[in-house]
Amino acid sequence: MSKIKMLTPKAKAPARAGQKTRRARENVAAYAASAATANFVEYPSGRGRIIHGDCLDVLCALPSDEFVLAFTSPPYLNAINYAQHVDKIKGHVERWEREKVSYAEYREFLTTRFGELLRVVKPGGYNIVNIAPVGWNGERIALPFHFVAWMEELGWKFREDIIWEKSIARDRRSGVLLQHPFPGYYYPSLVSEYVLIFQKPATKKDRENIYWNRSAEEKKRNQIDLSDYQGEMSKNVWKIRPLSPQENTHPAPFPLELAERIIKLYSYEGDAVIDIFAGSGQTNLACEKLKRKHLGIEILKEYVAYGLKRLGRSCAKTTRLKFLLKPRSKK
Repeated sequence: MSKIKMLTPKAKAPARAGQKTRRARENVAAYAASAATANFVEYPSGRGRIIHGDCLDVLCALPSDEFVLAFTSPPYLNAINYAQHVDKIKGHVERWEREKVSYAEYREFLTTRFGELLRVVKPGGYNIVNIAPVGWNGERIALPFHFVAWMEELGWKFREDIIWEKSIARDRRSGVLLQHPFPGYYYPSLVSEYVLIFQKPATKKDRENIYWNRSAEEKKRNQIDLSDYQGEMSKNVWKIRPLSPQENTHPAPFPLELAERIIKLYSYEGDAVIDIFAGSGQTNLACEKLKRKHLGIEILKEYVAYGLKRLGRSCAKTTRLKFLLKPRSKK
């Protein structure tokens, strides 16, 4: 991965999650970038780094055709107020509130960033996005279906749609039919999200993939274990348990298992992977475990600190394991 030019002098490490501050942050949508966040600071860790800043600033500073895979889960419109969620964890507010957000502004926010992402992904490389419909004012907004059209307009090729089925429902919509067992009262519990697969076109059709230039040795080293392939993994419905709030401080993390499966299927060891909405660093953690270079970008410093802490523990654990497994020389 190429070295990223710093836009500002190296700043102090971001505040740890839970550290006291004088007042609650201003109530601002997670994707409403301000002049104060125009620059970024990078923090190397393991095989990659996490960068604190607006992903658009970072993407604009990156070289073209750098990453084989991008995997992320963007903000789902106004489903979560991330800044206020941090304040709730700190005890500054009792609860976080959803805000009214312009759908046109939200679309502009996403398309500018995924448009720049197209430039930094290698031809034939993938952009994989975990996204779901959102509810607002009693309506369901078909966000994933709109998102596909937005990506195609930017130049991404739609390849696959995978359903991530959660084993646990966190809503009680299905209970409406129990109270009113008549036609028209059916509202299923929401137990799934989409994983949408897009690909960057290549100038030559035979190079519109990530394996055209791999050696036989590299392919053998990255051979996928197919012992469970004929079960759930061979289908486009993946049953993966979601994380509980006790397992991750972030309000909407995707499971590490989901990130690991994506990374195994759509990249090779040593490839560079990017997550432009890194959150708690799940993509970074999965890449570190699977020997990929990684870059995560996150605008909230508390999540940067949390992600770095988790990544640091993972790297330390790996280093300790290597030491224990290292053959000891005879005296």
